Amino acid sequence: MTIPLLQRFRGVYIEDGSSISLPDGLERYWRGCRGGNKQSRGTQAGVKLTLRVDMLQGTLHGPLLQDGRSHESKSLLQQVPLVKGALWIADLGYFALVRLAQLSQAGVYFLMPLKDGVVTWVEGKRVDVLSVLQAQGQEGDQEYALILGAGKQVPCRLLARRATEAQVKRRHAQQDEYAHKHGTQVTQRQREWAGWILLISNVPAPLLTLAEAFVLLRVRWQIELVWKLWKMQGQVDEWQTKNEARILCEIYAKLLAVLLQHWLMLLTCWDDPHRSSIGIGEMVRDQVVVLAHGFCRRLSLTQALRLVCEAIRQATGRGYRPLDPRLSACSSRLCNNPGADGRGPQQGLTWLQAPAFPPPDLLLLLMLRPGWDDYRVLIFNDLPPLLQ
Repeated sequence: MTIPLLQRFRGVYIEDGSSISLPDGLERYWRGCRGGNKQSRGTQAGVKLTLRVDMLQGTLHGPLLQDGRSHESKSLLQQVPLVKGALWIADLGYFALVRLAQLSQAGVYFLMPLKDGVVTWVEGKRVDVLSVLQAQGQEGDQEYALILGAGKQVPCRLLARRATEAQVKRRHAQQDEYAHKHGTQVTQRQREWAGWILLISNVPAPLLTLAEAFVLLRVRWQIELVWKLWKMQGQVDEWQTKNEARILCEIYAKLLAVLLQHWLMLLTCWDDPHRSSIGIGEMVRDQVVVLAHGFCRRLSLTQALRLVCEAIRQATGRGYRPLDPRLSACSSRLCNNPGADGRGPQQGLTWLQAPAFPPPDLLLLLMLRPGWDDYRVLIFNDLPPLLQ
């Protein structure tokens, strides 16, 4: 996106995770939380998807799959480095002093909420953040230079703003709901903490003001819209079978579909702030037969992608554009498994290596029936023995 505030950084990466509950029989593949109480029952099986989106280029890191019981702070995306000068935005679940220290040492900026209970230092003295803020009376926005951790690991800025009455009311309701669900009591400190929006960041003040930091924080909701799109429209957390192996296959296939849909959006209208992800998804589904012909070599994949992209541009009122060179690169990576005669795919099962998919062992399986008119796209990570 061509937004000046985002272009101050070499990348603006939003990271978040979402979980899918699975039937208990799939615990051997993806272990769930297994918790539960009188109000809710835990799941023995579940998978967590972790995703990182670059708001500048629209590129995706992930989704990476791990056990549903894995905490956000143990995200597999920690193994995927960020470039120096990039900005990493995450929610409270990703708060970890070790991670923040690593980002700072690598020259990566971060912006995220402050976790209550973390040891904080101001001007060499250990302080209680809430007491410092309340000492300023009714002052709204406040900023302090902090050092986080008992070992003084992470120097950063504290950016504080009083929450609105509506925000406080909503947070208190969430606290009450959580306490009721887990049989605990809401403390007075938790009530007072809910009255503030507290952010920490290592971005220098000349590069990002307090007001701009709160604007950037709202960008994080873009990844929530991605999850909403994938689950409501892509239905990645729904299936139409009780066969456990087929359930995994259906989830992987739908993940492949939403990734392909995202790629097509990047090629056509990512730079349009008025684009509709839901509308683009509907257009991609209308053009899926064209894509199938491209994968089946009835026409070149480059030509199929061009036709689909042109249909999307026409529908969004963007008109004709010269062929994007990325189309040729995409098609050459996907079409690397010719048939025995070298002219097209073999009938039956055809495997296409997809190196653009993380993790690198992800494979795209295109199942073709004779005539190539009936097809199914599947994506596999760890193939269940039933399918081997």
